Amino acid sequence: MTERRGVSRRHLLISGGLAATAPLLGAARRAPSQTDPDPIVDAPGTHNFFMFGSKALYVSHMPMFAVEKHMYQVILRVSLPDAVMRGYLAGQGPHRTPWNLVNSADEITLPRIKAGTLTSFEVDVYKDYSNADATPVGSPFARNVMLTVDEVVHFRHFDFNIPRPRNLTYLLFGRRGEAHLAHYIARDPDFEHIVTLGSVPAWLSPDQLAASAEINLADVPSLPIPCAAPLTEKSYPVLFQGRPDARATLDLHGASSVWFGTGNFLNQKDPCQSAAPRS
Repeated sequence: MTERRGVSRRHLLISGGLAATAPLLGAARRAPSQTDPDPIVDAPGTHNFFMFGSKALYVSHMPMFAVEKHMYQVILRVSLPDAVMRGYLAGQGPHRTPWNLVNSADEITLPRIKAGTLTSFEVDVYKDYSNADATPVGSPFARNVMLTVDEVVHFRHFDFNIPRPRNLTYLLFGRRGEAHLAHYIARDPDFEHIVTLGSVPAWLSPDQLAASAEINLADVPSLPIPCAAPLTEKSYPVLFQGRPDARATLDLHGASSVWFGTGNFLNQKDPCQSAAPRS
């Protein structure tokens, strides 16, 4: 079967067709130039998530600094039907692509997930995502399948009164012998980075890892914003929750990057849009 490339949010913005077609195109997110009518109350919408993890499945919301309903960094542990999981796990080799999903049947608000009033919803699952086009690639691997929220690992609305962390900061979490990192997204401009570690840190208890912790790279400042995945060394000294008396070593042997990007409408202006690609 010939796959059809997903309709990008950028194309819909240019063509002026986004408002009319978004409910029918679950993959498309509204561009940040279109403001919400209420600056506080979230309007229901379409939310895209990256998928990662093999023994426990996690999804990470794709945020935007300029649209209220998307001003959230959210990480969930979820379940999908067995048939979908078998296909997803089969694609998790060394050449894996960034699998992703998006709510399909109904528009949702993210606070309902945190409040516990939304514990499951239908999604379309895709095998790849395009940073250049800001959209899933191809036709869905699975359509209108039920996602069940098992755990809210991290839920945070951006607070524009809180300064950016001085040092590069990541969320560290995982279960069942796996551990992952997600960059702590703080202020515009920023970047999204998801990493699966090659081993579980021995300096966190299983419960601490499951609950998630913030770690700060002691020798790596948060600025300037990188235009390529910044974790290039095999290990880094880190601070647990910013405490100078709680030091550990982050082992990155065998780690693999799930996603890195400064685009995808995260920032009002991509700080790396004109940057030359790094080898």
